[in-house]
Amino acid sequence: MNCSLRCLSVLLLLAVTAQAQTTQTPSNTEPTNAAEAAAQKLREEAELEKKYQAWFASLTPDQQAWEKTLQAELGGFYLPIHKREKVAGKSNAWDYVADDPALPRVLLIGDSVSRAYTQTVRKELAGIANVHRAPANCGPTATGLKKLDVWLGDGKWDLIHFNFGIHDRATPLDDYAARLEQLVARMQKTGAKVAWANSTPIPDVPGKYTAKSMVERNATAAKVMQKHGVAIDDLFNAISPRLAELQNPNDVHFSGAGNEFLGVQVAKFLKANLPQKYHLSVRASEINPDAKEHPELGFVFKDDKGKPQDLQHAMVDTRVPQRGQLVIWLMGYNGGLFDRITSYGLHGIQPHYANRWFGTLDAKDRDDGVSLGKIRLEAATGLDASPLVDIPKADSMAQRSLQLVKWLNEENPAGNWGQFLNKDQTDLLWDKVIMAGSSHGSTTSGRFAKHQKVARVVMFCGPRDQLDSWQSLPSATPENRYFGFSHVLDGGWTGDHYCRSWQMLGLNKFGPIVDVDKVPAPYGSTRRLITAGDVKNDARRAHGSVTPGGSAIKDADGNYVHEAVWRYLFTHPVDEVGEAVAAESDCNLDLKR
Repeated sequence: MNCSLRCLSVLLLLAVTAQAQTTQTPSNTEPTNAAEAAAQKLREEAELEKKYQAWFASLTPDQQAWEKTLQAELGGFYLPIHKREKVAGKSNAWDYVADDPALPRVLLIGDSVSRAYTQTVRKELAGIANVHRAPANCGPTATGLKKLDVWLGDGKWDLIHFNFGIHDRATPLDDYAARLEQLVARMQKTGAKVAWANSTPIPDVPGKYTAKSMVERNATAAKVMQKHGVAIDDLFNAISPRLAELQNPNDVHFSGAGNEFLGVQVAKFLKANLPQKYHLSVRASEINPDAKEHPELGFVFKDDKGKPQDLQHAMVDTRVPQRGQLVIWLMGYNGGLFDRITSYGLHGIQPHYANRWFGTLDAKDRDDGVSLGKIRLEAATGLDASPLVDIPKADSMAQRSLQLVKWLNEENPAGNWGQFLNKDQTDLLWDKVIMAGSSHGSTTSGRFAKHQKVARVVMFCGPRDQLDSWQSLPSATPENRYFGFSHVLDGGWTGDHYCRSWQMLGLNKFGPIVDVDKVPAPYGSTRRLITAGDVKNDARRAHGSVTPGGSAIKDADGNYVHEAVWRYLFTHPVDEVGEAVAAESDCNLDLKR
């Protein structure tokens, strides 16, 4: 009995002692004071760093280079988060992107809202684009100016999608606009297409946020972007109707569903704006209710079999740096030519206008020396220039071109067609227009340029009107902006039609007639080019051989031999001219005799 009591007493004493020791000895996972907490944090950081370095060592050199950039740029808040995610095998917005060289490269620049939707954008554009993210939470415009070169890196970007706003909510609007101007200029200098994502709404939180600040900054940014032709991804209005559902309470950030929503919106915008070649077509009668048929001139919307005759074409290739000029082609649509002019960075349209009147004229009217030029002017402008035709303004080349560009501006905003419209969209900015055509079309191009100053005139196998005098009229377009190209077996050349027009246009002031088969580009900067390429002595083929197509001359490998000529005609600086020469004495200027 006494032994039992003694044993029980010992056991109780041991239990109390053990409890006391447990109470006094700190747990390995629950520090009881600041020193212990700091020590535990250091141990955890060391363990994280050890695992991160092991993961880092497993990367390829390119991946390590990207990771080093992140180490330098992410900062004390985001870098530890990134390391923990990488050690845990998780993907995040700053993942290394191994480019598919066949796809365009997209760069996202923005704050934490942008970061949160980055992975959704990548998922949506998988197989469509290589989607990269700037190696930072990009913050305000002031940081952007300091860090933009780092974010851009050394690679070539096809599209840059950027935003600054929430971190600029206290930045004075004038300063905000000035910084955006600098950022846009720097990004556009890369040759990439630049797109602006306006800032998403923020709530009114006293002492922290005001909803008005984002409205004001979005309005300021919109003016800057419109000034520089930057497309706007309107995320503000896209998500505004669903804020109660998708935005975190009293916060600028969004729920997972909200981030997903924004990512899908951005992906749709990017897909529509990714650099690509756009070929659009539309009937003139569908986009302009004022357009009318003129069957007496062979000017109709459909033929006797119901086939549309008023189909118009347009093309732009946003994958190449843009020159900011619009080619209006006055002849049947030529896909090969449009492929080339768009590869030079030019926009191109082919309007439907009254161009079949020539065959309706009596010979006495056609050959009276003045009527053709007057009819061409009326067909091009809608001015009442000739009693022989009645072509209203709505059906003129100029108005049909205007309506087509206005339609393109709405239908294809990624093509930036609005740059060719005046402020109120009542006319084209003709100083940005290149008039071009072949044969009949080149002749009307030249006649129109006499009336309206344009950026350039490209005349293939023309101008004709060998009995008319309009070629010697005063020219609104400077003479050095006219360029011509003909084959020497073309009937218009052998009959002195073209050399006559070239002389009357004053083109001998800018260099001699140059054979492109003997002289390489830039052909002495002359304005008059000819070829004697092999066309099997076929004058009809010679006429069409100077533009891309079935009649064009090819080398033994099947390549067009006049690629350099075509580029020269459309892109050679108009202020670079050859030395003046005397008018050729063997060109007959009086073809009435």
